[in-house]
Amino acid sequence: MKKILLTSLLLSFYFITIHSQKPFYHKNKTISWVGETEFEYYLEDYDRLNFEPPTNQQEETRSIKLDPFATCELGTERYFTYFIINEVLENRRKVYSMDGDPMTSDEISNAFGKATIDTLITYDPITYKETVTVTRIEPQYQIKSFKVRQWWFYDKEKESIGSLVQAIAPVLELGKSDGSKIYKPLFWIDMKQSVDKDYDYNSPSVIWAKETLSSLSFKDVKKVKGRTNKTLKNVLYKEPKKGKTQVLHNDSWYSYCADEMEVNEVESMLSASKDTIVTFHPETFAEDVQIIKNPEVKFKDFDYMRVLQHWYFDKSTNSLASKVISIGPLQNIYDDKGKLKYRRAVYYVPSGQ
Repeated sequence: MKKILLTSLLLSFYFITIHSQKPFYHKNKTISWVGETEFEYYLEDYDRLNFEPPTNQQEETRSIKLDPFATCELGTERYFTYFIINEVLENRRKVYSMDGDPMTSDEISNAFGKATIDTLITYDPITYKETVTVTRIEPQYQIKSFKVRQWWFYDKEKESIGSLVQAIAPVLELGKSDGSKIYKPLFWIDMKQSVDKDYDYNSPSVIWAKETLSSLSFKDVKKVKGRTNKTLKNVLYKEPKKGKTQVLHNDSWYSYCADEMEVNEVESMLSASKDTIVTFHPETFAEDVQIIKNPEVKFKDFDYMRVLQHWYFDKSTNSLASKVISIGPLQNIYDDKGKLKYRRAVYYVPSGQ
């Protein structure tokens, strides 16, 4: 009897262990699609900043929350970077090469490289006396961005797209002799986000939070489960067109204050249209009327999506987490010579993550 009970307990433990190792989408019918991507995000820098990073993908980032008392880093925005890098150097994180192989401490140190010496020459404005200052810059303090590996998923129950952080790779910024810079991803730091935990920047365990607004292409998604193109087309094109999902106006850069769109407004945005352009001859002032036909907007026309995301650093688990706020398909707008002028969101689809 004891032997049977022991065997039963061992089998139960084995089943629970194996089951707990299964990914969240395993046999979960509400999760119909999971795709993996790698994007580069600038999660640090100033409180609010418009810029063009090396990938030309991200448009804006801002701080939502920074708790200096929890971080013991009063007045600094780079707590997250320093914390993660120190944990890596102290062997408190699982680290893998960019090819996915486990790395040793020596391999991690070699990936950072040697410290650089920077010479700064200044002159006194009155005496013109020259002062030479030599500074030693450790490589880990040249991390300006992170490449983020994420899982994107569609939850049929919530009828929305969400995201989960799987790993991050610090990107080392190196200067070249010609003044240009190169950006080198060093290694992957394991950082798996739990799908069961709902993050809120008001939570006491969240001591750091960012918001990013990015134009991202989902054409090179690594499929994990389901069909990527079909899912995105249904959620971001077909369902809005049929009035089966909530859609917000594009008249705001952010979707927070945007009003909800009626289905006929969505149909009008996507249907074929005509624009009348009136010009005048510079000498005769003769009027010239041109009719420009705009073809129907189809899903294949959307090369990029504008994704509004929140990022959280959870002190209770020392992990990075992300949450999708909204996604907007971006339409290419061309000039009269067929050159791309800009991209604009046709509308926004809010996420229920």
